[in-house]
Amino acid sequence: MLPAFTRSSRRKSLCSGWTCLTLLFFASAAAYAQRPAEDQEVLRYLDRTIAWYRDVAAAEGSASRSLEAVFTDNLRESSAQVLRSSFQFARADAAIPPAKPAGTAAPDQNRGRNLVQAESTAEQRVEQLQARIATVEREIASVSPRLRPSLLARRDKLEGDLNLAKARRGALRSLIGLMNGADAGLAGKIDDLEHSVPELQSAPKGQVVPAAPARGSSLRDFRPDSSGIVGLSTEVFGISRSMRRLDSLMAKTDELQALTGNLRRPLRSALQEVIRRGDAIASMPETSDASVLSSTRKELDALLARFKLLSALSTPLGQGRSGLNASRASLAEWRGALGEAHSSALRYLLLRLGMLGVAVLVIFLFSEVWRRATVRYVQDMRRRRQFLLLRRIAVGCTIALFVVLSFVTEFGSLATFAGFSAAGIAVAMQSVILSVVAYFFLVGRWGVRVGDRVTVSGVTGDVIDIGLFRLYLMELGGSGLDLSPTGRIVVFPNAVFFQPAAVFKQFPGIDYTWCTLSLALAPESDRPLVEARLLAVVESVYAEYREAIERQHRAAQSAMNVHTALPRPEARLHFVDTRLEFIVRYPVEIRRANEIEDRLTRELVAAIEQEPRLALAAGATPKFQTGSGGRS
Repeated sequence: MLPAFTRSSRRKSLCSGWTCLTLLFFASAAAYAQRPAEDQEVLRYLDRTIAWYRDVAAAEGSASRSLEAVFTDNLRESSAQVLRSSFQFARADAAIPPAKPAGTAAPDQNRGRNLVQAESTAEQRVEQLQARIATVEREIASVSPRLRPSLLARRDKLEGDLNLAKARRGALRSLIGLMNGADAGLAGKIDDLEHSVPELQSAPKGQVVPAAPARGSSLRDFRPDSSGIVGLSTEVFGISRSMRRLDSLMAKTDELQALTGNLRRPLRSALQEVIRRGDAIASMPETSDASVLSSTRKELDALLARFKLLSALSTPLGQGRSGLNASRASLAEWRGALGEAHSSALRYLLLRLGMLGVAVLVIFLFSEVWRRATVRYVQDMRRRRQFLLLRRIAVGCTIALFVVLSFVTEFGSLATFAGFSAAGIAVAMQSVILSVVAYFFLVGRWGVRVGDRVTVSGVTGDVIDIGLFRLYLMELGGSGLDLSPTGRIVVFPNAVFFQPAAVFKQFPGIDYTWCTLSLALAPESDRPLVEARLLAVVESVYAEYREAIERQHRAAQSAMNVHTALPRPEARLHFVDTRLEFIVRYPVEIRRANEIEDRLTRELVAAIEQEPRLALAAGATPKFQTGSGGRS
């Protein structure tokens, strides 16, 4: 029995020894409290998070549509949570002292203590030297002049020693500052990054107050159904830029999510390992060995500290990942809303362009029908040119109106601007506008035609051209009906039609005028014979062109839809002083007025000479008078 008991005791003792060694190994490993993430990884994670946060803030500031307000509000909160969690993780990681081998930790600590002690010794040395110099200064003031030179030399030596001590103290303080900065390491860099985020400066430590962009009048409700082509095009391109910006931001969010996952993965594995080790210790058999219990307690304490450390690191990363998921969802919803707005605006833009194209096509078809109908049914070249000119003006104005209405978004503002512009243009181009308006009066039903003889502002001439702005006349010179071209072209603006000076012209279709012939006869002439014989002469001459005069008269009656008596010579006889005056009024073609006048004069004189009972008054000659004046 004794050997068996001895072997059992030895086996239990051996197992207890291995258990102690294992517990001591895990306790020493946990005591190191190594940083789960490298410093460069933490700094890169902070840099990426800050850059992503700024991109989100820029996207929020560019939102100008009211439908984006709810998405920017949600995105602002979630992005602030991500930034806050990233700094919490970084600070928790920086709080863990870096793991160093045992052989290198002590010299560093000893060097730091030695520098502090040396700096303290240098400070004491400076104070002692200053006190000794003060003592020497008092002695110099109280001793006799014979002993003063030695004291002055002693003071100079002490001042030199003081300057050297101060220089040594300053060098030691610089070294201590450099060591403290080097020891700050990751925490100092985190502080520098924190200063680069303005939102963190005005917030409590570790908190982020998201900056709300100015809203109100900057947000607008776009109505594609009441917008023009310009507004729709601007909206389509603006939404496209916003969608591309959101796509880039979602890609950066995915990259940051992947980086967060890479940092969480080793932490999760370490937490699982701590939990498994704790479960393993809890399942170990109970023992009364004091050394084993002490080692187990130390290992459990180390596992608890490790668990708290890993939890402090893992929790901010989990919150940051949750904020990234919320931000990703807000970005996706935002982009979806912009996609719907883009489709709506693009659909209305294509509809506007299609309607404009159809309207222009219909206008051109109507213009072509107008042109063909004018060419086919209007035979008068002057009327045809007028209709074709009116067609060009109407088509051009209609197309311009459709284009303006299609492109303009705010028609009310355009109408106001157009009203003021039209008023200014009307004042500045009054003469031009009057000339254009007068053109349509001149070419109207009773207007002026090329070839008509008119009198404008005292100038008589034949019309050779009628422009949209100007009227061209071939000037005629002479008196009465004896007019001939002077060789000059007179140009009048059409606006002369509205001036007080009268415009005279022949009635359309009538090319004759009325002339008056008066003869002074001797008072003893036979009056019935005078009236019958002289009127017969006038009738015989008039018979040669009667048909042309009556044809023009009928054409004029048809055009005016009025009925008047046919033109024919009219004669009357009355006494003037001591003479008998014969007056006859007859129509004559303007182009043949001089010819008819000569023939009528010769035949009347011949008739009077052939009849003894007729005689001209002494010194009397025939007198002719027209609407333009008279001559003898």
